[in-house]
Amino acid sequence: MSTKQQESFSSILKLIEDAGCSRHVMVVGSWAEYLYRETGLLKGFDPNIRTLDVDFLVKNLRRPNPAASLSLLAKERGFIVDADYMDGTTKINDLAGLEVEFLICARGKGIEQTLRTNVGVTAQVMRHMELLVRHSVDVTYINHLVTVPAPEAYVVHKMVINKSRGVKAEKDARAIEALWPYLDMRKIDQFLGELSKRERSRVREFMNGRGNVLKMPDEGAAGTA
Repeated sequence: MSTKQQESFSSILKLIEDAGCSRHVMVVGSWAEYLYRETGLLKGFDPNIRTLDVDFLVKNLRRPNPAASLSLLAKERGFIVDADYMDGTTKINDLAGLEVEFLICARGKGIEQTLRTNVGVTAQVMRHMELLVRHSVDVTYINHLVTVPAPEAYVVHKMVINKSRGVKAEKDARAIEALWPYLDMRKIDQFLGELSKRERSRVREFMNGRGNVLKMPDEGAAGTA
């Protein structure tokens, strides 16, 4: 990752802070892995980050209150703000090539593909994200307070959604394997226990497909039931 991209990432975090949104979003996706290393949360972990896409998960549709104006502030500061032509999702781009997108947890059995949020952006609706919101960690990166998923929640989530990731499935699987030695298996077991029966089935299917690279917690634990 170039110094220019790191500086660009920092400027995006500053934008979100100044818009009053830092407590209402969290970094997910590959850039969370970057923060695991850079902040010392996972000592010795070395992520392989090749993407310029930075994903933020909006924690709550109706927070902050009153609503923030993140998109407007981004425009005022020279960022390029667009809406995805397919679904209207807000995209914020900068000159270093980073593209910021926003996600939000699906609500019940709703069929919405996007939702307008009080952060001031339109976010793409995603399922199976609740675990990340429930289990997060605050880290400090170049004087920015940033929220990321607990690494164990991040990995469990990635295993749940792996089958639906298409061409990105193998890349995600390698990321899971790279993170695995640094994780707390007690937390893995706890988070597996919070999944639905269908989600746990997806995790077992994923792990069975990776041979002996990954090992489940002890048989009989909540996550393996």
